[in-house]
Amino acid sequence: MTRPVRQTLSVLLAALVVLLAATCTGGTAQPSPVTTSATSTPATTSPTPTPTPEGEAALRAEEVVRAYLRAQTNCLTDPPTTEITCFDPVAIGTELVSLKNALTSAQAMETRVVGEIAVASIELQGVDLTSDAAASPPVVPTVVFDVCADVGGYNVVDNAGQSIVPHDRAATSPLKVSVYNYEYPHQTQWRVGYVVPAEDLACGG
Repeated sequence: MTRPVRQTLSVLLAALVVLLAATCTGGTAQPSPVTTSATSTPATTSPTPTPTPEGEAALRAEEVVRAYLRAQTNCLTDPPTTEITCFDPVAIGTELVSLKNALTSAQAMETRVVGEIAVASIELQGVDLTSDAAASPPVVPTVVFDVCADVGGYNVVDNAGQSIVPHDRAATSPLKVSVYNYEYPHQTQWRVGYVVPAEDLACGG
């Protein structure tokens, strides 16, 4: 395998949540008899706590991380028909360049993705909302996560449908994901900007 192909696979696999899937179970329970008294005490409700700026940023940034991982399937399943802007809603800067390179390489080599990346775990590591656009390089609000990405069901195949993923690939990939917002406080502008292997993160697999 040539060096460019290995670099492309690195982008596709190592730097590539998946979904917040809530499973609800339960049935209809018989209501207990209610005893009423002559006097009743009005129910008190606690006001819904307002999230802190850091909490809101972490919530929005995590949503983007999950969308970013879903995009590894959505944008690479059928590369010939995928627009180069496919990754724009989820990535920025260095990571956006890497993803666009991965897409153009997949188009040139006639490879495609099969399956999805799942999130085995995602843990918030820090939130820094400091902003200084005049600094060099600019200082932007940043949220950092440690992510264990389950790539066991994620494959890259050639134009004959044969896998080009190394057989000894680990089933789980530990990643450190930095999410930036160059237009803070606009919460819709969080984007994944930097993804590196998290060497000190034990994911298993």
